[in-house]
Amino acid sequence: MGWQANIEYFEDYVIKTPKTEPEIRESITKYLNSKGKIEELDKKVKDMQTGWIEGLRIISKAKIPLKMLGYLEFLDGGKIKQRRVRVLEEVWNELVKNGKIEEMKILVDKTLEFIIELWKYGIHEKTGKIGYEFGLMGKDIILIDFGEICENKNTAEKQITKKYWQNSINEYCTKEVSDYLNMKATKMLTTTNLNKNWGIKKIS
Repeated sequence: MGWQANIEYFEDYVIKTPKTEPEIRESITKYLNSKGKIEELDKKVKDMQTGWIEGLRIISKAKIPLKMLGYLEFLDGGKIKQRRVRVLEEVWNELVKNGKIEEMKILVDKTLEFIIELWKYGIHEKTGKIGYEFGLMGKDIILIDFGEICENKNTAEKQITKKYWQNSINEYCTKEVSDYLNMKATKMLTTTNLNKNWGIKKIS
């Protein structure tokens, strides 16, 4: 979301304003330079702009419960408003730090169940950055980043086959979290579960 939108933080909600093309370009340039991939800049900028617009289009027509989106509100100027929450990566790691391993495992399970729930509405989060794309609102998991979603089942199937979540969780999670999440994701995020659940709650 940081590449696609500027975020204003208030006590219990946030306002997200889509970044301009120059702002997106500036955000991405440093990252691509660090990876030695600056030649990808133009494509990444276009992808970020398209992703934001496409994500909101998918959400607006999906008839998904607003609770799953942090009670999303569409504002003027392409802005959106959401409840302020904590990203899951922070919560998982904090639970491990405090020795609450079983609570961490329960929350990871709920997170994976949430991904499957999104599938039921024909929505797939593409990055595999589970800890950053989702947040915790009270006891509920919510989708906080709409710029990296799609409604393409084939994309979901290809990514699941490659275990698309593995690289991302190893980058930012403690070993306890990443080991458990990978083990459970391998069991839960399968093509069988995708085919069983995809679009069953989708309203055309």
